Order: sequence, then structure tokens, then C-alpha cells
Amino acid sequence: MTEDQQKTMEPLSWSFPEHEKHERSRRWYIIAGLIAAFLFVYALLTSNWLFALIIIMVIMVMFINHHSEPRPIEFIIDHEGIKLGEKHYKYKDIKNFWIIYEPPTVKKIFFVFMSNTKPILSIPIGEENPVDIRAFLRQYLEEDLDQEAEPFSEAMGRILKI
Repeated sequence: MTEDQQKTMEPLSWSFPEHEKHERSRRWYIIAGLIAAFLFVYALLTSNWLFALIIIMVIMVMFINHHSEPRPIEFIIDHEGIKLGEKHYKYKDIKNFWIIYEPPTVKKIFFVFMSNTKPILSIPIGEENPVDIRAFLRQYLEEDLDQEAEPFSEAMGRILKI
């Protein structure tokens, strides 16, 4: 692709909810409640007050997330970098990317940063064309072809509906 062709490619943009709203059954809530209660009692019996506080905080965050509507976040891929809401990331700060497209379960793009202190950035693709996204990003970033699945933490979060 020539430099002129690269410059004529239109930036890509789409919106997605800030967090996924999971459909949870009554069974899920019973099991989660029992696990939380067991962990809380264990924390109290072992005098681990910090762990007990963390359990309460996790329950509160999950309650708030469940009862609030996720805000839409705009994501833009342009010739200078990527923009997630108000945050801008230049291509020079991103090591590579990979796309996992296994509809209907997983449709995401993952960005790995040069800095080891930044976590992997996971962006839902939604109804966007992954081929167009890949073509645009490959102009500026290396694609990690060795990655064939989403990170373990993403998969577990999706499976456990958290």
C-alpha cells in the first residue's frame, strides 16, 4: 500500500457500552451470594479485616454496575493513534494488537502497550468489520499472529458473568 493510499483510508470509529450488561439467572445470584458469604465469614474468622472490606467493596461495585446503565464510549482509530473516550494513545506507545473474532461470543481487539505497567486494552468490535480494522491498523502496528484467544482474565470474566 502506497503512502497516498494510506492517507486516503478513512479513520474508523464506533461506540460501545462502558461495561457489558450480563443476563444473570437466579441460580447465579444464589451461588455468588453463597461464595461471598463464605469468603466474608472466613475473613472475619481469620481476622483479615482488609479481605472482608474488599469483599464488601466488590459486592457494592457489582450492585452499582447491575443497577446502572452503561454509558457509551466512543473509540476512534485514525492516522495518529487510537482514542478511547478522552484518552489518546499514539502508535509509538503501542507494541502490537490482535483481533479475536468468534461471533457471537467474542468480537474484540486487544492492544499491548510498550510499557509493561499498562494492562492490555480490550475493545469490543461490535458490528464493525474486523477486516477493515485489521487493514487500517497494520499500516501502523505489528499484528500479533501468535495470539489465538482472548486473555484468560477476559475469558473468565465472560464465563463467570462478572
